[in-house]
Amino acid sequence: MKNDRQTVVIDAFPDSAFRHRERDAVACIDVMLATTTLVTAADQGRRSFVAARPDDLRALAARLGDTLVAGALEGAAPGAFEVPDGPCALVRRAHDARPLVLASPPGTELLANAAAAGAVFVASFRNLSATADALARYGRVALLAAGCREEFSCEDQMAAAWIAERLLGVGFEPEDRRTADAVRRWSGIPPSLAGWGNSAADLRRAGRDDEVEFVIGHVDDVPYSLLFQGHEVSLEAGPVGAAPGRGGRTR
Repeated sequence: MKNDRQTVVIDAFPDSAFRHRERDAVACIDVMLATTTLVTAADQGRRSFVAARPDDLRALAARLGDTLVAGALEGAAPGAFEVPDGPCALVRRAHDARPLVLASPPGTELLANAAAAGAVFVASFRNLSATADALARYGRVALLAAGCREEFSCEDQMAAAWIAERLLGVGFEPEDRRTADAVRRWSGIPPSLAGWGNSAADLRRAGRDDEVEFVIGHVDDVPYSLLFQGHEVSLEAGPVGAAPGRGGRTR
């Protein structure tokens, strides 16, 4: 999988996935809240699935049976969602071992759009190093941010830049000036800055401060990379001797 020349590029918004389907690997990032929710589910040892459209919800419900359906999705049936998206919703349901079905645009839309790429990783603040370590095995890598209402949100920029910085440190080259500039801009910035972004402001206005505090308080505490394939997110790799549920502070 590893080419002579390894490169990384940062791009944004769900449609960006279509520009990078020929990549060896992509990482999808939606820090507030889709990918953080999926990484938290994996850390709990919970199976998780992505629904980008109402028909995905119906098909997954028919195939999986009893599931914990989280998020919100335009066009879904009334009462389709048991809990909102977000890691705190999962922490409160830690005793509930049902598989998670998550519909949380734009992050779940980004993942669905990226499905045809070579290898699709799920990245958040929680598994930055594990994702970078996994991506380092590939040649041409794209880091794709979901964004927020057509804005390249600061928390997604931070996560993408920090992963890119790790890749540059092991010999990757930035493919364009925007990628190089992003690494320089966000290097050494504290994660707490994400709490001042527009995504965080939207959550706070909705009374969901706990989700913001969770995101900025759980950084690089899950030692697993996650792969997305066939609607399902699964553990790709972790350190020897580690097990799901032991890498983070979700309990």
